[in-house]
Amino acid sequence: MQSKGKFGQRLGAMAAAAIMLAAFGGAEAMAASPRAAENKVVLIARQDPGTLDYVTSGLTALRLWIPANVVEPLVYFNKDGSVEPGVAESWTISDDKLTYEFKIRKTNFSDGTPVTVEDVIYSLNTMKASPVVNNSSAYNAVTAIEKVDDSTVKVTLSQPSQNFWRGMGSVAGLIQPEHAAGTIATNPIGTGPYVLKSYTTNSTFEFEANPNYWGTKPTITAATVRIVTDGTAGLNALEAGEVDAVPVITIDLWEQLTKRELDKKFTLVTYPQIGEPTYAVFNQKLDPALRQALAATLDRQSYNDAFGAAWGAENTCTFALPNQPWYSPESPETCPYPFDYEAAMAKAPEFASTPLEYASLSDVPDLSLPADIMIPAMQGAGFNVTRNAIDLARYSQLIFQGRPPQFDITVMSGDAEPTQWACPTPDKAGWSTYCSQPYTDALLAADAAPSDEEYLAKMKEAADILRKDAVIVPLIAKKGVGLFDAELKGFLEPRVLVAIEIGKLHW
Repeated sequence: MQSKGKFGQRLGAMAAAAIMLAAFGGAEAMAASPRAAENKVVLIARQDPGTLDYVTSGLTALRLWIPANVVEPLVYFNKDGSVEPGVAESWTISDDKLTYEFKIRKTNFSDGTPVTVEDVIYSLNTMKASPVVNNSSAYNAVTAIEKVDDSTVKVTLSQPSQNFWRGMGSVAGLIQPEHAAGTIATNPIGTGPYVLKSYTTNSTFEFEANPNYWGTKPTITAATVRIVTDGTAGLNALEAGEVDAVPVITIDLWEQLTKRELDKKFTLVTYPQIGEPTYAVFNQKLDPALRQALAATLDRQSYNDAFGAAWGAENTCTFALPNQPWYSPESPETCPYPFDYEAAMAKAPEFASTPLEYASLSDVPDLSLPADIMIPAMQGAGFNVTRNAIDLARYSQLIFQGRPPQFDITVMSGDAEPTQWACPTPDKAGWSTYCSQPYTDALLAADAAPSDEEYLAKMKEAADILRKDAVIVPLIAKKGVGLFDAELKGFLEPRVLVAIEIGKLHW
């Protein structure tokens, strides 16, 4: 059997975290927050998730606050590749990587009920059946999830799976009590350092320290996350001392951030985990020649310029972030369909009779701004594009849940997990619209790779298949950017996907 320490070290290159690009310190001295003496904080969120059901929703607006704070995974991956206990206090992995045994710690959920092996089995099976591909794909190789005894769960795999092991430290590995599953959309229960006391749609999350928490008690005893969709209002509140941090500053505010010199007044952090690719999506049903012609209208530098902060984004044709080893910046070698407006105009008459509906978000500036650039460019080249602007709630219902996909073109921004596009046959297409047997096969081969070198080679192969098919067409790779009160210390780059760990903060 292989110990947890040795296996964690081997997977250093594939752990969820990467490199911290900036650390606290150097901000101008400012008056202490009125909440410092009480060990409280007020943070800003830009979007309301609409639901807290992390099993069925993959929205970043949800994943920022509930994982790691309220609900914990079986294990935690650190940026150096080491693995720490979570709900599992220890684990063993067979030499052939086909059997994992997790020893479940004796602790309680935040509602006071004990964590049981049955709860863990329920949680893993629930994630295995999740409609969110990023959740369920971690279990593609899982053949059995079984109780060994009252403190041990055994998971059996059909083949070695890097996705499974890394998933146990991400959203796919979150553990909830079965008896509270019915209220997960409004009141998720877990073993984390905080209890969600209340969630008011389009207003606030209120967190309080969990009295049943098994680990080191958090210094911050209460946290309010205010949902402020107006980014300028959020920055104004920070500057006025009404809030203590804006952990995720969306790209539409970057130019304002520097012009107002907020990066000098507060602690600026950049980190890869909340970085996101921004990418055009062309429905797979469209003629490949049409998709390629549309891709030729995409001037990546124009999108970068529009946000006014090139230090925070890089042009790319690869669906990935710079901390992922298969990532490549924009270049003639990595862009099969580079910006070529004259070529697009020459091709457009062939498709003049093809109506194209562009579904755009009306209330997410990060995505409405790219749409403002993309649509006129396509129309100017001669393509028959009509805009359908809808709010996030309607977009989530129509686009994310639409079967088959209910749009021709859209622009999206989200996590950089490549497995979300895996789909062997077109009849299974969902909002991602991309189904390719070669792509799915390349990802499966990467998942089963016995070495880091083979894993990377297969991931590069998969990335090449994706970009050449002109369905998911990357534009820029954004970094995660945040501003914190200079006295608020302890920010830890996210370990559970993009989650902001409030429990690590302190005054």
